[in-house]
Amino acid sequence: MNMTIGIIGVGHLASYMVDGLMKADNPPTIILSPRGADNSARLAAKYDLRIANSNDAVVEGSDAVLLATRPGDLLDTITGLPWRDGQTAISVAAGVALSGLQAAVSPATAVRTLPITAAKICESPTCLFPENDVARAVFDLLGSVHVFDDEETYELASIQGVIFSVFHAGIQSIAEWMEETGLDKDTARELAARALRATGGMVLAHPENDFDHMVNEYATEGTLTRIALLELRKNGGLSGWPEALSASLARSREINRDTQ
Repeated sequence: MNMTIGIIGVGHLASYMVDGLMKADNPPTIILSPRGADNSARLAAKYDLRIANSNDAVVEGSDAVLLATRPGDLLDTITGLPWRDGQTAISVAAGVALSGLQAAVSPATAVRTLPITAAKICESPTCLFPENDVARAVFDLLGSVHVFDDEETYELASIQGVIFSVFHAGIQSIAEWMEETGLDKDTARELAARALRATGGMVLAHPENDFDHMVNEYATEGTLTRIALLELRKNGGLSGWPEALSASLARSREINRDTQ
């Protein structure tokens, strides 16, 4: 990729993105901000990257800039930097509205994205608003890109990041049960994780099958799957998802309104 990407705010998500980008056959040139000094130093040593002496220097030296500070700090951090026409400012912060971003980085072009930490292994499903060739090229290297035409729909789709994170707790619960009932810890962890990974793979591989078909294919009368499914439904193990996701979405939209 013949592009120089600057990163402002080198926290854990930005670190995972760098790991993923550097797996490319032709990785971009990356300039790290001094913010997140420990992570910047580690990544610079690992990949021979440059650490700029200021956020101004990051912007001056980059074609595109990933904005990866904490959401509450983002607008204050990027306002007044030497943005220029033809440059792309790519926010990876949840809940910061496009209108606020665009005002802060003008005359550069602002876009919103929400990758997940699976960018580290180039398997992040990244939401993008609005369509932007530069941002698409970056996130194509880190997994799949899903473009949305309006900000409200983008906010809804971005809850996939919450789902990804919460599934870790689900895997933990299953793995801990397996361990408590007799499996060794490493085997329990791997089987629980691979079962969830395989489930997603089957869903993506067979778009012709609706969810009722897939569930009923496995949970037929008398099967162990049906026993487990009925217990989950009886104990609210599935019915709690809509309420949990709705609560996350409501908070996301509230933050978004505050940053418009």
